[in-house]
Amino acid sequence: MAVTVKTASVTYGRKFNLGDYNSATIDCTLWADLSEDQDLDAAMAALWAMAKENVRAQALPLVNKSKAQVEQVFMGLPLKLRRDAEESLVDYDIYDHDAE
Repeated sequence: MAVTVKTASVTYGRKFNLGDYNSATIDCTLWADLSEDQDLDAAMAALWAMAKENVRAQALPLVNKSKAQVEQVFMGLPLKLRRDAEESLVDYDIYDHDAE
Protein backbone atom coordinates (compact mmCIF):
# COMPACT_ATOMS: atom_id res chain seq x y z
CA MET A 1 0.00 0.00 0.00
CA ALA A 2 1.59 3.24 -1.14
CA VAL A 3 1.13 6.35 0.95
CA THR A 4 0.63 9.63 -0.87
CA VAL A 5 1.58 12.79 0.99
CA LYS A 6 -0.27 15.83 -0.32
CA THR A 7 0.67 18.44 2.28
CA ALA A 8 3.78 18.96 4.40
CA SER A 9 4.38 21.41 7.23
CA VAL A 10 7.19 22.38 9.56
CA THR A 11 7.31 24.57 12.66
CA TYR A 12 10.54 26.03 13.95
CA GLY A 13 10.90 28.32 16.94
CA ARG A 14 13.43 29.76 19.34
CA LYS A 15 13.08 31.30 22.78
CA PHE A 16 15.44 34.13 23.75
CA ASN A 17 16.20 35.23 27.30
CA LEU A 18 15.87 39.01 27.51
CA GLY A 19 16.86 39.24 31.16
CA ASP A 20 14.81 40.51 34.09
CA TYR A 21 12.54 37.45 33.84
CA ASN A 22 11.54 38.35 30.26
CA SER A 23 11.81 36.21 27.18
CA ALA A 24 10.73 36.35 23.56
CA THR A 25 9.61 33.44 21.43
CA ILE A 26 9.85 33.59 17.66
CA ASP A 27 8.11 30.83 15.70
CA CYS A 28 7.53 30.14 12.04
CA THR A 29 5.18 27.54 10.55
CA LEU A 30 5.28 26.78 6.85
CA TRP A 31 2.98 24.59 4.76
CA ALA A 32 3.47 23.24 1.25
CA ASP A 33 1.10 21.43 -1.09
CA LEU A 34 3.00 18.65 -2.84
CA SER A 35 2.47 17.20 -6.28
CA GLU A 36 2.64 13.44 -6.76
CA ASP A 37 6.03 13.60 -8.48
CA GLN A 38 7.63 15.94 -5.92
CA ASP A 39 10.35 14.59 -3.61
CA LEU A 40 9.07 14.74 -0.02
CA ASP A 41 12.56 14.81 1.55
CA ALA A 42 13.67 17.71 -0.65
CA ALA A 43 10.47 19.63 0.07
CA MET A 44 10.85 19.11 3.83
CA ALA A 45 14.52 20.18 3.74
CA ALA A 46 13.53 23.35 1.87
CA LEU A 47 10.73 24.10 4.37
CA TRP A 48 13.09 23.63 7.34
CA ALA A 49 15.69 25.90 5.76
CA MET A 50 13.10 28.61 5.05
CA ALA A 51 11.60 28.40 8.56
CA LYS A 52 15.04 28.62 10.23
CA GLU A 53 16.06 31.57 8.05
CA ASN A 54 12.81 33.42 8.80
CA VAL A 55 13.26 32.94 12.55
CA ARG A 56 16.89 34.03 12.29
CA ALA A 57 15.95 37.16 10.36
CA GLN A 58 13.30 38.09 12.92
CA ALA A 59 15.66 37.39 15.83
CA LEU A 60 18.59 39.51 14.61
CA PRO A 61 17.18 42.89 15.73
CA LEU A 62 16.22 41.38 19.09
CA VAL A 63 19.65 39.85 19.67
CA ASN A 64 21.46 43.00 18.52
CA LYS A 65 19.32 45.15 20.84
CA SER A 66 20.05 42.82 23.74
CA LYS A 67 23.80 42.95 23.05
CA ALA A 68 23.67 46.77 22.86
CA GLN A 69 21.90 46.95 26.23
CA VAL A 70 24.54 44.74 27.82
CA GLU A 71 27.29 46.91 26.33
CA GLN A 72 25.62 50.03 27.72
CA VAL A 73 25.50 48.53 31.22
CA PHE A 74 29.24 47.83 31.20
CA MET A 75 30.29 51.24 29.82
CA GLY A 76 30.70 52.82 33.27
CA LEU A 77 32.75 50.00 34.80
CA PRO A 78 36.49 50.30 35.34
CA LEU A 79 38.41 48.76 32.43
CA LYS A 80 39.53 45.64 34.37
CA LEU A 81 35.99 44.83 35.53
CA ARG A 82 34.60 45.52 32.08
CA ARG A 83 37.05 43.07 30.45
CA ASP A 84 36.26 40.42 33.06
CA ALA A 85 32.53 40.87 32.48
CA GLU A 86 32.87 40.76 28.69
CA GLU A 87 34.90 37.54 28.91
CA SER A 88 32.17 35.91 30.98
CA LEU A 89 29.40 36.74 28.50
CA VAL A 90 28.16 33.99 26.22
CA ASP A 91 27.42 35.14 22.68
CA TYR A 92 23.91 34.54 21.46
CA ASP A 93 23.88 31.85 18.84
CA ILE A 94 20.68 32.25 16.86
CA TYR A 95 21.22 28.97 15.05
CA ASP A 96 20.12 25.82 16.77
CA HIS A 97 23.12 23.63 15.96
CA ASP A 98 21.79 20.72 18.05
CA ALA A 99 18.74 20.40 15.81
CA GLU A 100 20.76 20.26 12.58
